[in-house]
Amino acid sequence: MKDFDPQRHATLDDTISDRAGVGANALVGGWQAMLAHLLDQLKPYLQVSRIITFAQLTAEEKAVFEGLHPRIHLPECVSGVYISPSARNQMMYTNLGKGIPDEAIASPDDGVLLFCNPESDDTLVNALLAHPPYTASVDVYHRGGLLAGYVYNTIDDCIAALGDVVRTHLGRCD
Repeated sequence: MKDFDPQRHATLDDTISDRAGVGANALVGGWQAMLAHLLDQLKPYLQVSRIITFAQLTAEEKAVFEGLHPRIHLPECVSGVYISPSARNQMMYTNLGKGIPDEAIASPDDGVLLFCNPESDDTLVNALLAHPPYTASVDVYHRGGLLAGYVYNTIDDCIAALGDVVRTHLGRCD
């Protein structure tokens, strides 16, 4: 990554191109491939126009998940997955043969949402429901590149916009 140059970062496009580059790159492509692999493993459980999650959720995670359904309306060809902080921590740390570190238990977010067309992993939408001082955001990956990035002031703002973002990038059902 290049040094930060305030004159270069005059626009959001400049910031994004410096962060992830223009077009496909190995870092973004690897991240998209990892997310696509996760979605491929979940494919038997994916339901179009629905958001699914894992069986074990804390009470707080269950409240977040239940609050998503009335607020995010998905097109008929899109599936979603809510990955709670506890599920993500199990995937990241337990699979590495390590215990979950204390700092990961006090998660700075309410989880991650992934959206896809179950027939194609060309484009994926990845939302992070982050608490301050971090930023709630949505990244859209397309064929190994960062196609779009959206940043929100609050988690509620992010959730309110997700249906439109998903329809914009994944909503073609033909």
